[in-house]
Amino acid sequence: GACAANCFSGALVMSGKEMTVEEVMEEILQDRAYYRNSGGGVTLSGGEVMASQHMDYVEEVCRKLHENGVSIFIDTSGYTDYKNLKRILPYVDVFLYDIKVMDPEDHKKYIGVDNSLILENLKKLSDEGTGLYIRLPIIQQVNATDEHIESVIHFLKENNIHARQVNLLPYHDIGKGKYASLDMEYHDDEMSVPVSELMEHFKSMFEEQGFNKVNIGG
Repeated sequence: GACAANCFSGALVMSGKEMTVEEVMEEILQDRAYYRNSGGGVTLSGGEVMASQHMDYVEEVCRKLHENGVSIFIDTSGYTDYKNLKRILPYVDVFLYDIKVMDPEDHKKYIGVDNSLILENLKKLSDEGTGLYIRLPIIQQVNATDEHIESVIHFLKENNIHARQVNLLPYHDIGKGKYASLDMEYHDDEMSVPVSELMEHFKSMFEEQGFNKVNIGG
């Protein structure tokens, strides 16, 4: 669908079917008291939410959610025209922003496009003071290396990216469904789950560089 919504706290899932803005709002606002009591909100996800052909719909949903006091989280690859991100900035609490591969050629190899637009949009969002959760899918044989983590840390610090938190997502936390949404071709025989000790090591690399809210998973 144009977008799927799910409660950040897990209460609501609506994916795989087209819904009008009115239907989305009716479904979501039934649980407004839950959001208020739990500190949750609504995450817009499903494919690339920020695709230009979806933006009238996405903006209207975001505006109405914001008017009703519901927190809004946007799950995005960042591969979109910045004007699309700009349209919803007044309404969004947090962008869940994936950084998959830092090297432009490797990014093109695995994702199909280079990452210059993605990283430029991330810098612009940070400069706007937008809430950001940086999410790093960690996949063996792709990016489970100190070099990748160091390059991400360097980029975030060099560009003064203000991340509220960093989430390290080991392959088993991503799952095949999420893996497909990363626009990466799935080869089960080539990919394997990083061991927990390695994930803790990557977490400590961020913490040693002053990042004080780093999670494994999330």
